[in-house]
Amino acid sequence: MITNLMDQLVKIAYKLTELESTPIDFGTDELLYPSEIHTIDAIGDQCDTVTAISLKFGITKGAVSQVILKLHKKGYVHKVRNIAYSKEILLSLTEKGMTAYRAHKKLHKTMDVEMVQLIGGYSDEDLLTFQNMLIQLEKQVNKYILLGKKN
Repeated sequence: MITNLMDQLVKIAYKLTELESTPIDFGTDELLYPSEIHTIDAIGDQCDTVTAISLKFGITKGAVSQVILKLHKKGYVHKVRNIAYSKEILLSLTEKGMTAYRAHKKLHKTMDVEMVQLIGGYSDEDLLTFQNMLIQLEKQVNKYILLGKKN
């Protein structure tokens, strides 16, 4: 049973990795990668600086800056120097960016409804048990990540 469970979790992990590299059209007739649409989403949710987005996602400012540069060139993001703090660039969405932002929010609402329907038949106790299992599995995976980093 444990082997089957682990096999299923590995399949899900691979599928999530595939999903994270699959671009989607969010109503602009242009494919956006998850890193791009999530950055658009963050800006739309008032993360208006590279630093704020970096902190939100736990990634480097350099990585955020690369995505912002692509989005700016594609016409999704405005960049304006902060008058009060000249070293800082303020980010906002263009109309094209807002179109993608709204479509992404709509997709997530649909996904949320589907997820509620999927797990709605389970008791709170079942869900808590599952959550605790996932927490323990994450700790175990972290242990092997650290082992790999030592080598």
